Amino acid sequence: MQTESNVTPVLHPPQDVQSAISSGDLDSRVLLEAIAALASEAMWRQLWLVADSLSREVSVLFDRDDRIWVDIGTAGLVRLSPPVGATIPFSLWIHTHPWDAYWSSTDLATLASYSQILDKALVLGHDHMKATSKAEGECERLGTNLPLSVWTSEKVRTYNEVEV
Repeated sequence: MQTESNVTPVLHPPQDVQSAISSGDLDSRVLLEAIAALASEAMWRQLWLVADSLSREVSVLFDRDDRIWVDIGTAGLVRLSPPVGATIPFSLWIHTHPWDAYWSSTDLATLASYSQILDKALVLGHDHMKATSKAEGECERLGTNLPLSVWTSEKVRTYNEVEV
């Protein structure tokens, strides 16, 4: 579990964000605030580009009170790390993949583990994304058995489709 405090979203000037990325300081307030702002404004393409510029996967978690936590992982992995002090259920978990948006085995295990306390999840790829949310009625699901059967299996959508 994280003990860090939540991050206030701030859309910093692009040159400040680029400077923070170039510095290699993954705890840079400018970087974390910018990531939080891009997520809160649904600027998916820009969020993926920041993660790509870092050569790392990024995770953004929104709690029930819309407080935001940001994690920067490795080049191939970022885990959902529930923060101490967050209010459940979590409304949204967003994370990036290095190129393609898909539900990896790690992602599916995370969705299974958090199915009781998470409402929606997104995975971002280079020009597209996948979403899942709590399934209602007849729809495709991530699995046939619990707990993955509570999640919708939605098609990949390009950022252009989402921005319309």
